[in-house]
Amino acid sequence: MFTGIIEELGRVIRLDTHAESARLTVAAPTVTADAREGDSVCVNGCCLTVAELHDGAFTADLMAETLTRTALGMLAPGDRVNLERALRMGDRLGGHVVQGHVDAATEVLERRHGENWDLLRVGLPQDLARYVAAKGSVAVDGVSLTTGYP
Repeated sequence: MFTGIIEELGRVIRLDTHAESARLTVAAPTVTADAREGDSVCVNGCCLTVAELHDGAFTADLMAETLTRTALGMLAPGDRVNLERALRMGDRLGGHVVQGHVDAATEVLERRHGENWDLLRVGLPQDLARYVAAKGSVAVDGVSLTTGYP
């Protein structure tokens, strides 16, 4: 479980793609400082398992389902990604409860800048609309956002 409060902007080191999978390596000194193999890390909203740790970076395997439902397969070296470590029992929930199980990849349709905030209009697949409540929450690239209306 995650909160949708981004801890670090990681930098993609490499993405090795295969027929139905990929391996993603991300430079992330904060997230890897206390990480172990097998830990969960939220990368742009998607829960990934740390497969390897090395010199302030981690590698995770991306399966076909992950590649289908996220934009992670389109990353390139140098791209920035939003990162958050998994919650520990007893941690404060500063955002919303975010599972890291991605239902769909969509796009930001409009962004309006406010005085102290931005208002986003995000595409929503029709089959998911019934699950989005006014004043509920969604995560966009791992950032927890409050919905204004479905």
